[in-house]
Amino acid sequence: MSKLTVVENKKLVLKHVVCHELRNISLDVLDDKINQFVAQLQVLNVQSFGPLITKAFGSSMDDKGNITVNYDVMVQAHNYKNYKDMYKTYERLTEEHCVYLRFEDHPQYINFAHNKLDLYFYEHDLMAKDITYTIIVEDGQDHLVMDLFRPERKL
Repeated sequence: MSKLTVVENKKLVLKHVVCHELRNISLDVLDDKINQFVAQLQVLNVQSFGPLITKAFGSSMDDKGNITVNYDVMVQAHNYKNYKDMYKTYERLTEEHCVYLRFEDHPQYINFAHNKLDLYFYEHDLMAKDITYTIIVEDGQDHLVMDLFRPERKL
């Protein structure tokens, strides 16, 4: 039995979303920026439900070899409309036709989840959008549970 089962044609639906956009962020400061957003949510007493969600899309490299990425860091919140002046907010975000994978293991093996998705797209002749949603369900020192959604590009 496979440790990493992939499922096609899943639909990701997020409701009442507060979204912090991070554009052209250096990888070495990405975690700090995400942690700052989480801390800000606590200070603002955002009534969130569900886990933290990230949307990774697009990366670039400058002429010195520095890599930057684009990330949206999101939470679902009952009082999401209260933050429309500070962050982007969405009543509903939907991503259809996703390839889905759940990872449950030690965090050191997280790269296998991403590699499995890449391999699945290759083996099944699928075209992926340059987007990956990561939903951290459980984050422990020795155990990580996360869901990955990668939308399929339909021609």
